[in-house]
Amino acid sequence: MKGQLIKQHRKFKNMTLEELAYGICSVSYLSKIEHNTMTASNEIYHLLGERLNIRLENLNEEFDEEIYKEILNWHEAIQLKDFSLMDELQKQCTLYLHKNQNIDLTNLYKVVRSRYQLTKDYKPLSSKITKELRDVLPQSSNEYHFLYYKTIGIHHFLNMEYKKTIHYFQCAEKMMEKLPQYDSELHYHFSLTYTRLRRYVESNYYANLALEEYQKSLTYSKITDCYMMLAINYNFLEVHDVAERLFHKLLKGSKEYLSVIDEGRIYHNLGYIYNNKKEYELAVDHLLFALKLKERENLSIVSTLYLLAETYLHLEDKESGRDYLSRGEKVANKQQDKKYQHKFYVLRNKMNQTMNEDTFIDTLEKTIIPDALSLNEYNDHKNYLELLAELYYDRRMYKKCSMLFIEASRYKSKEI
Repeated sequence: MKGQLIKQHRKFKNMTLEELAYGICSVSYLSKIEHNTMTASNEIYHLLGERLNIRLENLNEEFDEEIYKEILNWHEAIQLKDFSLMDELQKQCTLYLHKNQNIDLTNLYKVVRSRYQLTKDYKPLSSKITKELRDVLPQSSNEYHFLYYKTIGIHHFLNMEYKKTIHYFQCAEKMMEKLPQYDSELHYHFSLTYTRLRRYVESNYYANLALEEYQKSLTYSKITDCYMMLAINYNFLEVHDVAERLFHKLLKGSKEYLSVIDEGRIYHNLGYIYNNKKEYELAVDHLLFALKLKERENLSIVSTLYLLAETYLHLEDKESGRDYLSRGEKVANKQQDKKYQHKFYVLRNKMNQTMNEDTFIDTLEKTIIPDALSLNEYNDHKNYLELLAELYYDRRMYKKCSMLFIEASRYKSKEI
């Protein structure tokens, strides 16, 4: 066991056998120690530990069940995003692992610590950390494999590498079959990733799996998250009546578990629904309330400003529409949000009735459409293709028009 720990830390520090052995023992001797075919003296372990900055000579190799449970409690707090408890358990587990360096516990600690970092910082892991976790994989337990695949999947999700995310989650799902416990969060993250890929049927499938388990455990905050996911998916699927019922159910039944952020999202989505149902006055009421909540929490308001500008255009209230359009343009430019810079550009030309001008058509074709595809905004890409097709139709450029409609009809194949 000590040999595995030595090899693991040597690889993590990118040290060769020669570099670690130099001045302590021969390379062949160190190789035998790492492969657990030879037990070294306490002095050798002490010297190797000093060079690796770990403690080996008094290593407690017994698996401590209490430490194991504490690490799992830490992981559960991370899943629930209980930040104060996460921090407290992080300190406690670090203290425990300083005293007990059992290799299985050490490995579990490392992968949960990486998940802790992902949740705290909400940004991908460094290449150094992912390498350390990967190097541990060959000699680790099924539980480590499961946590590794799930954690690396989340890492790729934060990198917006959604195909890789699904691959690692599928590996984690296979490993979960070998474990006694069920992890509802994995299926929730599946759902979230499939939504980003615009694969709403798969997303709803996994959201319902997660919801069923969260209901059994009465984890109300996660039940709320699942209903939110289902409602948003039905919205994208344009099943607006079902989405509307789910959003209202959240507002009535889950009020105490809703954050201001979630409440803002619900009112924004209801505004979107009422806009699509041509109930524009109702849409404005909900969007204005969403805007108020988002501003209170210093959240991005660009999407709500866009919907307000669009809704006022439908209401033929040009003054209000231009006001929210100008505000939205400023926010999108400040945030360098290319997606909404383009959306406001198109909306402004629609308001000004200048979409038939050469400048707009050229910008739409050469800049906006390619950008939408590179940003993985497939629905926007499809809509822009159809808009350009209609503009070419008005110019009697039927061949170009036909080609664009064909390309728009194939847009779903670009999502996967």
